[in-house]
Amino acid sequence: MFSIILIYLKINEAIYYHNDRYKNLNYKIIASMNVCVCKFWPQLIYFSSHYFSFLIKCYKTPIFGVKLFVMKKYYLFLNLILFTLIYSNVKAQQLSPQASISILTCNPGTEVYSMYGHSAIRVKDPTNGIDVVFNYGLFSFDSPHFIYRFAKGQTDYMMGAQRFSSWLPEYEEEKRSVYEQILNLPPEEKNNLFNALVLNAKPENRVYRYNFFYDNCSTRVRDMIERNIGEEIVFPNYKSYDSFRHLIKEYHHSFRWLDVGIDLLVGRKADDPISTYEQMFLPEYLMKYFAKAKIIIGDKTEPLVLETRTLLEYPNSKQNYELPWPTIIFGLLFIIVFIASIWAYRHKKSLDWLDYSLLTLSGLIGLIISWFMIYSEHPSMSFNLNVLWAFPLNIFFVGVWTIKKRRAQSNFYFIFSGSFLSLSVMIGQIFNPAVYFFILILLVRIVANLVPARDQEISTYEL
Repeated sequence: MFSIILIYLKINEAIYYHNDRYKNLNYKIIASMNVCVCKFWPQLIYFSSHYFSFLIKCYKTPIFGVKLFVMKKYYLFLNLILFTLIYSNVKAQQLSPQASISILTCNPGTEVYSMYGHSAIRVKDPTNGIDVVFNYGLFSFDSPHFIYRFAKGQTDYMMGAQRFSSWLPEYEEEKRSVYEQILNLPPEEKNNLFNALVLNAKPENRVYRYNFFYDNCSTRVRDMIERNIGEEIVFPNYKSYDSFRHLIKEYHHSFRWLDVGIDLLVGRKADDPISTYEQMFLPEYLMKYFAKAKIIIGDKTEPLVLETRTLLEYPNSKQNYELPWPTIIFGLLFIIVFIASIWAYRHKKSLDWLDYSLLTLSGLIGLIISWFMIYSEHPSMSFNLNVLWAFPLNIFFVGVWTIKKRRAQSNFYFIFSGSFLSLSVMIGQIFNPAVYFFILILLVRIVANLVPARDQEISTYEL
């Protein structure tokens, strides 16, 4: 029992003491222990949750300072003791006939970590004083080597739970819509699903290896429901030409530079058409296809969703739109480089500094992409044709190109590089629009470096 307390203390303390930007996320981790609500302790848990909510509000004022830091630790320890005392009652608890289980879908937020929305499972049983949200989207930037592990596809997320009364205000504060779909499940299946969720919330079960396309907060909701009810669920299976890349771009209108970065790292596999089942990696698509799904109960086929309720309603941030600045900027750069190259050719001027810069930049990008292709566990990064234009050897060729005496012999590299550039736009992987302009810039400089050499060969032959 003591080891369980130590495990909880280590996990929650590491995640809780965070910067203000993520205080709501940390609050969710601590409040997850309140999943242990049972009919014998509802008032105590209720008081505990609301007392902590009061402390969070007080945290916004500097007056509480050091005292609140002490109270946070005291509250954490109190929750751990409370969890230990009542856990045995929870795992044996049965839901009443009045209980309901629903899917919660949250609209995208304005921060990067929330731009795709969120999904969770709500279990509500007024008779037993239960109103809990099970959430698969918990993580911590304080985890050792978080950025490196995220890049390698080794990010661990956690499943936690908290009272609904403390979960909903977070989305109200962020002005994000929340929708609830009440599921049409027989009483026995509700109990099976609830017990599976409680079991999943245990310290030894709550951590899972996150994968954005295949195993995230949305797919976990779908999979938990599918695996833990005895009835068959039939999801719509339309013929779809949408791909992972196409679907996530719907959410990038306010994150244009991030869109460029994602397009650079996500490879050819992300452009293949995916099924409607695979599209449920996005919360809004999970909600869409659950609304059309059927459940077979005995000999009857019924809608899986009994009712859809709007809990909060705000404008969808997915509709926010910013100008495609990367495309505009690289388009202007292409025009400038094209004009400068013609001017330099006519006036017999050199633009070596520009060639050095372009070769170095494209080579560095190629090295980064190659690292992800080789070392990342993300399946969608394993075959990335961006390396055809961002050729890693470019960064090494810069050293050769600086030796002007050997330029005549090294011109073959531009022919080789130009072939790869032309091939990159014909292979079939979808590049970011800004990348196409960068490819045109590279092609202009390749032609500019090859044409004088060709003219010199013709003159020498005539003599």
